[in-house]
Amino acid sequence: MNRVIIISYITALPLLTMLFSGCGSGASIQDELGLVPGLCFLHVHISGNMDIDLVPEELSEFVPLWLCDSLSASGSFGVSLLGINLTDFTPQLLFLSRELGADEMLQLGQAGFHCSWEENQQGYDLIDERGSMIGSIASRDGWTCLITGSGSDRSARRWLELEREESLASDSDLISISESDADLTILISHNSIAFISVIPTGMLSRAQIAMLNQVKDLIGTINPKALMLSLNITTEEPPVTTLELQLVRDGDNVTSFSVSFSDTELSPENLLLIIRDGGN
Repeated sequence: MNRVIIISYITALPLLTMLFSGCGSGASIQDELGLVPGLCFLHVHISGNMDIDLVPEELSEFVPLWLCDSLSASGSFGVSLLGINLTDFTPQLLFLSRELGADEMLQLGQAGFHCSWEENQQGYDLIDERGSMIGSIASRDGWTCLITGSGSDRSARRWLELEREESLASDSDLISISESDADLTILISHNSIAFISVIPTGMLSRAQIAMLNQVKDLIGTINPKALMLSLNITTEEPPVTTLELQLVRDGDNVTSFSVSFSDTELSPENLLLIIRDGGN
């Protein structure tokens, strides 16, 4: 079971990235990255135009999709993967919004997690029925964050003290490809790419280890420094779905790739279902 969960994290990175990032009212993605710890694994910016229903329901095991849906209703937001609990493989997530205040975020969290809350010096803690902490809320400089997982209160305090040089905004390679008007923008820094080389293989099958080694070989060959993957769906008839990838390589070289799809019968929802189910 644990083996399946580890592989799910590896293969679901693009989708998880879909769920992580955000900016609002006059703020750019670069501004948003200034509030994201530089050691996070993944950051996703989600526009208020993004249809959260397109995200596979299977991801609800790792990401509270109800929270993404609620945040999307207020505008753009961001999600960062701060870490993974190796005991149960649950992620620690940072939800970042410029549209909601701490009190509004508290209402969402309390209703969605069905929990109680306690006020602290930096904001609020969300407490489950067993008395365990399941999240913390804090705000600064017009931004509000909700951090999930155990130890979220410590993470919230560190977030309040985060300096720009400690954030993803200090990654010049990532910043160079970060701006996007797409519905979904996934940003992966060099830290995330380097993490692949230290993924534990003890619970992986031979086939899975072979696949992981192929990925490591590919990384060693192209030497990536930062990656941006975006998804955008237009409102025209028929809708046009555009997927774009930008990759910063060693020596400030940049690879760009984009593909568009439109069909008078297939909707973007149908297309993503076909891709997800392998055409079955």
